[in-house]
Amino acid sequence: MTRREEIIEILSKEEKSAQELANYFQIELSEIIQDLEHIKYSIKPRKLAMKHALCKKCGFVFKERSKVKKPSKCPRCKSEWITPQVFSI
Repeated sequence: MTRREEIIEILSKEEKSAQELANYFQIELSEIIQDLEHIKYSIKPRKLAMKHALCKKCGFVFKERSKVKKPSKCPRCKSEWITPQVFSI
């Protein structure tokens, strides 16, 4: 089973962030982000669901964001204290 197939299986059972997946597979976060981008388009008709990132300081929710990568700063308060997106299938 490939890593992407394992990611699909894991996300079908439970929600995980990209960092949690990177820790699980013991690889760089950038590789997981690439895998998630690929999975996003390859699992049709199923969908990669994403709970939005959230600024812990002011509560801003990144609703308009479709990128898999975690945002670096809050556009409202400029804080870098942001919860990452959580993925599931």
